[in-house]
Amino acid sequence: MEAKQTVHIAPLLDDMKIGRYHIGIFILCFVTLFLDGMDFAAVLVAAPAILRDWQLEPKVMGTIFGAGNLGLLIGAVAFGKLGDVYGRRIGIIAGVLTYSLPALATAFADSYEHLLALRFLTCIGIGGVLPNIVTLLTEGAPKRVRGSSVMLALIGYALGPAAVGGLAAFLIPRTGWPSVFLVVGIAGTLLGILLYFVLPESIRYLALKKPQSEELRQALRRIAPDLAIAPQTQFVLGDTSQKKLVLADLFRDRLATITPLLWAVFFVETLTFMTLVSWVPILLQRSGVSPAMASLAFAYGAVGGVIAQLLLSRFIDSFGWLTTLFATIVAVGALFALGMPDLTPTVVISLIVVAMSFATSAHNSLYSLVGPFYPTAIRGNGVGLASGAARVAAIIGPVVGGLLVSQLSLSGMGIAMAIPYIATAILCLVFYALRTRPAPGVNERAHA
Repeated sequence: MEAKQTVHIAPLLDDMKIGRYHIGIFILCFVTLFLDGMDFAAVLVAAPAILRDWQLEPKVMGTIFGAGNLGLLIGAVAFGKLGDVYGRRIGIIAGVLTYSLPALATAFADSYEHLLALRFLTCIGIGGVLPNIVTLLTEGAPKRVRGSSVMLALIGYALGPAAVGGLAAFLIPRTGWPSVFLVVGIAGTLLGILLYFVLPESIRYLALKKPQSEELRQALRRIAPDLAIAPQTQFVLGDTSQKKLVLADLFRDRLATITPLLWAVFFVETLTFMTLVSWVPILLQRSGVSPAMASLAFAYGAVGGVIAQLLLSRFIDSFGWLTTLFATIVAVGALFALGMPDLTPTVVISLIVVAMSFATSAHNSLYSLVGPFYPTAIRGNGVGLASGAARVAAIIGPVVGGLLVSQLSLSGMGIAMAIPYIATAILCLVFYALRTRPAPGVNERAHA
């Protein structure tokens, strides 16, 4: 009797050379995150025109933003679970359509209540896309570029708000604010249709859920044409990851420590990041910087964030948590430096740009590090719940920042915003120490 050939999927994918398969997935994920960012910022850039046209008080938009943040939290948790049950591909497509169709409907909203409900639904989709994108990239990329592929793809999310800002500046004076939602809604819907036909499923997920399927065989033939696959060939994902796992496994064995620590680092880091990006323009104006320069400083910080991500992505796979630690320390130093006496407006702006740039890169680097901690069966849940912790902080941080802004000077706010980053730096050191320990129990080979 002919012996059955066994193909071990995890080492095969870990050691592969980068090819068209990897580049194709990266481009699709980058574009998806780009439109994700556009949809997220659409209501922000349209808010002044909405208030003017409907003659609403500015505080009304605060309720709409709050509903959006709640939607982001629900989406991150719910769609992470969806990706584990039905696949990363389905999770991404469902998320894209969930944020695109309500965004399209927003163009026809005629009341505050309609806008509130549609923003909530839109943000459920926006929050749901990210965990599945991170999971798909983590599972598909070779081990040596796993972190950098996630970090580089997240640049798409950073560029989305910049693009929709330019789009709004062109469209709103000519055709009104609904046109912004019409464009992003149509673009997202078309993307969802495109992804249905061209986005491949994670090979690790297929090996876990459908190990003998023709879909898995075809995927392996595309990425490894030299691999001999016979009808009797068996596919194995990893030594222990093939068993059925449940949500409780997020807190079993080594993960009983790692999961709460991941939630903690996502929470405390996002407290600083979201407070910083939410209140910097107002803080700059209060420190004597003109409104125009405050807006430019915010834009420079966003561009600096992209540059910092490009630079740090070269080190994330080699140094892991030390890369996040470095970005955090630089941001903390810039925030503390705001407390120095007799700073000129130019120096203040420079420090804010440095703080924003490295805070952005630290924030996005976390998503490149979380996925490998979890086995394939619960990776979507793991990433989604960690992202959910960040979304909770995104709700709390700006609110607390608003209370502090009325009581503290720029230097005081700099110190207040730096405190959660000190905790972030400590947790980065903890994770760097944990990575050297063996991963027993449910962790598969790829976690090392």
